[in-house]
Amino acid sequence: METNKKIKSYGLTSLNGDYKKYLVGLLSTDYKCVMNDEAAKKEKNRIDDILKERGVVCNNIYTDPDGKKNTEFYKDLSDFLNAARISRKNDKIISFEANEAPYGMITVYYKDQYGNEQHFTVHSDQLGFSAVCLKYFRKNYPLSRYLEMQKNKLDKQKNKSDKDPDAVAEFIANYVYTTRTIGGSFLWPESWYKGYNMNRGNGRRTKGKIKGNVGYIEDRVDLTLLEIKHYFEYRELDDKKNFKYSGDILFSRYKIPDAQTWFGFFDSFEDYVDFFLFNGFVDKDEQTNEYTPINILTGKPFEKDYLNYEKDVLKVLEEDKLKAMLERVRDMVKTRSEDMEKLIAKYNQTNDTKGEKHENILHE
Repeated sequence: METNKKIKSYGLTSLNGDYKKYLVGLLSTDYKCVMNDEAAKKEKNRIDDILKERGVVCNNIYTDPDGKKNTEFYKDLSDFLNAARISRKNDKIISFEANEAPYGMITVYYKDQYGNEQHFTVHSDQLGFSAVCLKYFRKNYPLSRYLEMQKNKLDKQKNKSDKDPDAVAEFIANYVYTTRTIGGSFLWPESWYKGYNMNRGNGRRTKGKIKGNVGYIEDRVDLTLLEIKHYFEYRELDDKKNFKYSGDILFSRYKIPDAQTWFGFFDSFEDYVDFFLFNGFVDKDEQTNEYTPINILTGKPFEKDYLNYEKDVLKVLEEDKLKAMLERVRDMVKTRSEDMEKLIAKYNQTNDTKGEKHENILHE
């Protein structure tokens, strides 16, 4: 698989091409996309039986980096967070510690207003759209839609070559490899991670319906950053009744103590972006220094006071726009991961063989 080995990926269980081979295998079958996970599991089992007879590995070829068992990912992520804490001179946080019992993931240590040490756990949340193999049998997910579109095109070609499905699988596998690097996630307090993670995705459905604006984000990084920007705007408002974005999914979490503490570590949206190196995902106004998230569908910043809770946008996106969006997100994550790894490398230099710290390296 042609991947950028300069950045470390955490999602593909095997880097010997099993994920790509599985996608190539799917393109050679009559697999169908269905509407729910139960039907998808049945279809996947049917297709997997066919592919296994051809020698294709079908199981344990991908795992989401977010899982608490991925201790290597959380160790690297905590190194980045501590490096960012030092380089940004953020004295509101004592330290980030990875994989501590009993919760695992990352523990954030800080001092409250009374000077007492406190802590809570944060959980990674992938921003690069679902890449679990089961989702390729579900309709309306960005990667499954793209694969299905390409399969339909290949099926119509009378003289297709072996290189055609290989190229399709290579594009998707490269996307997955790149977006599962260290720059491909957000971090949320564990106390409200599950609810926000689900609701900023496709959302929980009750009898086929979704309540309110739940699910409108469709796992989009740009809309998530926009909601975070709105949080900081709300915090600065004297009259909270004038807040225009109460329809945001994140709005319902504003009063949760861990949310106030987590975002309270940062002075502004710009400070948050600079700390987490999301700079490639935003546009900077050179006159005001204000940051605005870039729309991943257009590559341009959202208009000022943008307010749109339209649902199912990605579910009807045309093929060329869908591919352009995937390429844009992939490249944004790649740049962020490279920047994060550079900062980690500097952080690792702060301790020499004698154990002496040289934090000035991070203040360059």
